[in-house]
Amino acid sequence: MIDERKVKFFKLIGLGGGIVLILLLMFFWQSGHKNSSNESNSQIASRQVTEFLKAYFNKDKVGSNREDYQPYLTKQAYQEELANEEDPGFKVRTSLMQNFRYKSAKIYVGTEEPVVFATVTYDYDSVSQKKREEDQQKTVRTTNSYSLKLTYKEVDGKQLIDKIEIVNLNPVGEAGQQTDEYAPGVINLEDMNKEE
Repeated sequence: MIDERKVKFFKLIGLGGGIVLILLLMFFWQSGHKNSSNESNSQIASRQVTEFLKAYFNKDKVGSNREDYQPYLTKQAYQEELANEEDPGFKVRTSLMQNFRYKSAKIYVGTEEPVVFATVTYDYDSVSQKKREEDQQKTVRTTNSYSLKLTYKEVDGKQLIDKIEIVNLNPVGEAGQQTDEYAPGVINLEDMNKEE
């Protein structure tokens, strides 16, 4: 005959196991969605950074693209960029450079802080000065790259760049690495990615 106590016992075990199984499925389902939403946020940030870099580096001459990159910057960062472009030393260094074109970038989006590191490669035409004997200028296409640290700030619900810094992202050698005025900070990406 059927022992009703055993049937009741197995029903309770089955019901408890079902509840535990449902709770586990809910837990893993939610954690899976959290990871995918974080991935999409970093993809959006990378796309936004790439759009800014294209606007920032694609220009006929220095200063001709101000309207293109202004929407990506805070007012303070935009004023700093204008001041940099108007600096007499900078004007002299870039006076014979034109037709800048963005080529590519390696982008590292910060997970804990609103910071992006980007190593950008771009082309430009280097124009030689006219000589009296020559009627035409000589133009040489040059490829260059350097690294930027972009610090973001939220303004009216948008992530805008608050500071642009040129940094050196090259690995640090055994004896250390000298910095110069164009690359004031040395950042080792291997150390940056380690958890503290």
